[in-house]
Amino acid sequence: MPRNDFDQMKNQVHRLMGEFFRDFKPLGYQSERSFHPPMDIYETEDDLVVIMEIAGMKTEDIHVVFEKDTLSITGMRTESSSSPKTRLHQMEIDYGDFERTLRIPFPLKVEEIKATYRQGFLIITVPKLKEPIAKIVEVSIR
Repeated sequence: MPRNDFDQMKNQVHRLMGEFFRDFKPLGYQSERSFHPPMDIYETEDDLVVIMEIAGMKTEDIHVVFEKDTLSITGMRTESSSSPKTRLHQMEIDYGDFERTLRIPFPLKVEEIKATYRQGFLIITVPKLKEPIAKIVEVSIR
């Protein structure tokens, strides 16, 4: 199959899958035309912490949104060099749009979410909601 035909077929599959899963975004979802910045997710006793490696960006190009039980991180990294590349030997740095979406399976204090961006790392910290201690209630049966 010629390269151009393969690219067209791949684009059609991406479009169809995007339409099919438009309303369903599984853990770690990324849109079809994006790069995949690496990220660590962990929880401490008090917080959920997400760290994403996205060097070379401005804070105004990064967007963090929490809606219902979903944390979405989107952004765009533009190429810093405006000079034309006449002889490209290697290119491993990804540019363009990215989107990462995480479904959180436990309650968080989303009004206290904090995000910082330092030395190429986005660090998002969200305090966990402490669930009330369960009371023991004896129920009489009638």
